[in-house]
Amino acid sequence: MVRQQCIRLIATATLLLAGVGQVLAQDDSPLWSYLSAQTQAEGRFEQSLYAETGELLEESRGQYRLLRPGYFRWDIEEPDSQLIVVADDELWHYDRDLASATRRNAAEQGSFSALELLAGDGEDLRRRFSVTDLGNRLGIDRYRLVPVYAGAGFSAIELQWKEGVVVGMSIRDRSGQEIRLALMPEDSGEALSPSDFEFTVPDGVEVFDAFEP
Repeated sequence: MVRQQCIRLIATATLLLAGVGQVLAQDDSPLWSYLSAQTQAEGRFEQSLYAETGELLEESRGQYRLLRPGYFRWDIEEPDSQLIVVADDELWHYDRDLASATRRNAAEQGSFSALELLAGDGEDLRRRFSVTDLGNRLGIDRYRLVPVYAGAGFSAIELQWKEGVVVGMSIRDRSGQEIRLALMPEDSGEALSPSDFEFTVPDGVEVFDAFEP
C-alpha cells in the first residue's frame, strides 16, 4: 500500500478543489517570494493517506532534501524502504525491499509531482499555477495552487508555510483520498550541492529504464 502512495507522489492526479479566499494574480502572490528565498531545505517528514471518509489508511515517514531548482530526494524509511531522487530531468524510484530501480524522465508530460513544486524553477512555476491565498491559521500561511497548463498530474495542492519554510502539503486524488505531508525542517548548517542528489544503482538491483528524452 505504501508503494502505491509513493507512486501517487511521483505523478499525483487529484480532484479540482473548490475553496474560498482571495485569488491572486501569479505575480502578486507572496508565495513566489517565499519559494525563491528557500533555495534548499532538508529534514524529516510524516506522510498520511486518508480515505474520503476521513479514515486513516496508511502512514509512512523518513527524510527529505531539496535544492532549487531541479533537485529533491525523498527517502521513505518505514514501513517500506523506498527512495525517490530527482536531479534535473532524471527521476529515480528505488524500492529497496524489492531490489528494483526505475529511471524516468522527470519532465515528461504528467510526471510533474507535488514534491517537485518545492524544487522547481520559480519563473516556470509562475507560468504553471494560479494561486489562492487561504489566509493564516494558527500561525501558518496557507496557499492553494491550481495548474493552468495541460497534462498536469494533479489538479490542486495546498501549501502550508511558517517562518520562511514549507511545513506541510495536502493533495487529494480522484477517488477522494487525501495525502497529507508534515515537513519538519532541520538546519544542518551545510550547503547542499547537486552531488548530494546523485543516485548510483546498488549491485544486484534490477533496473527498469523508462527514460524517454
